Amino acid sequence: MNRLLRLYISSAWPVQTAACEWQLCDDSGNQLQLGCSEPRHWPDAERCEVILGAAQCLVLKAQLPKGVRTRNTEVLAYALEEQLIGETDDEHFVIGDTPAKADSEATTLPTPVWVISRTRLRTLFNVLRPLGRVPQRLVSEIQLAPRRSGWTVCLYGTQQVTAGFVRLAAEDGFAFDLPDMTAPPLELRLAVQSAHKSGNLPSAIDVYGAGNFDAAAAAAWQSALTVPVHLVGAYDWRTCTSRDARNLLGGEFAPPRQPREGWGAWRPALLLSALFIVIYSAYSFGEWIWLGHQHSLLQQEITDNFRAVAPQQPIQNPSLQMQRLYDQLRRERGQLGSADFLPLLAVVSEVAGSLGNLNTLRSIGYDDGRLEFSMRMNSVADAERLRDAMTRRGFTAILRDTHAAPGGAGIEVQFAVRGTT
Repeated sequence: MNRLLRLYISSAWPVQTAACEWQLCDDSGNQLQLGCSEPRHWPDAERCEVILGAAQCLVLKAQLPKGVRTRNTEVLAYALEEQLIGETDDEHFVIGDTPAKADSEATTLPTPVWVISRTRLRTLFNVLRPLGRVPQRLVSEIQLAPRRSGWTVCLYGTQQVTAGFVRLAAEDGFAFDLPDMTAPPLELRLAVQSAHKSGNLPSAIDVYGAGNFDAAAAAAWQSALTVPVHLVGAYDWRTCTSRDARNLLGGEFAPPRQPREGWGAWRPALLLSALFIVIYSAYSFGEWIWLGHQHSLLQQEITDNFRAVAPQQPIQNPSLQMQRLYDQLRRERGQLGSADFLPLLAVVSEVAGSLGNLNTLRSIGYDDGRLEFSMRMNSVADAERLRDAMTRRGFTAILRDTHAAPGGAGIEVQFAVRGTT
């Protein structure tokens, strides 16, 4: 399930009233439940969306250079400074889309900017966050109003209509109070006058009424506005979709990241893989600990043996010292040590022969445990293989020089190999 809880937040919530209207929908947007209650009675849902009452949002026009779409709040604040009463730092700005029909010769374009009080948003988040209801989307009620061919007016009220809002375009509109139902609000009359001057009068004004707003009231509005006024039905925010409405969360109020779709299907496999990795890592770590322990035991055994054989000598590298002591004892008995000429030569011959790369031994020399020789080999890679093989046998092997062999057949290499003396 991926249920969506839609919360309608009026200006009175949560200070003047603890209850708010809500709607629970399924993945496809179909209504499952609806109600009006305090947060403790809200149903469980995986997602949350806030519909902010129209009076809590302003839509202003910022004159921005053509082709420039800035999210810099300082630039937007400067462009809107003269239209705002309070400090721009106290406002949250969200830029809208530039109208598709724009003057091609104009250097600036009137771009809609949504303005919401930061204090108001912080209050909402401070209440919703501890409840685990942090919204992924926050939209203005203005964008919920259905659009047909012209402007849309939505009215509030159960018995008596007291307020409402107008949607002029996709991202344009305003809220108003309505002290007299029989006369259109002043804000609407001014909007009609402005549209008349610019030649953008709507073809009609659709009214979604409430309370006692009837056909007679619609006729009175039409007479005052000189624009056709149609009473098309009752207004209920729950029947209006917010799918195409702009998400007004961003910056300080950016929505939490949502997992990608399809995570649920892959979750068991991913968890199983993670479990396997944990078990394998634990096994590998345990094996490393065991090998380290065995190495420590072997080193201790070598140390104990060396101390028993040579108790007067300081212990620095017991393995190397034992090898040197062993070679010394062999020499004292007339036997060769591992670093003597013949043993060294035998090892070099064995290793080189096993690689299958020995062609011709060019020269050889020995001095105090170090065997130096040159030979012809097929390539530098073969020479490096010989060096690495000697190193694995416990000898110090140095590749001193490589150069092309006379006649161009292979290369000549010079090695220095030292035993463990």
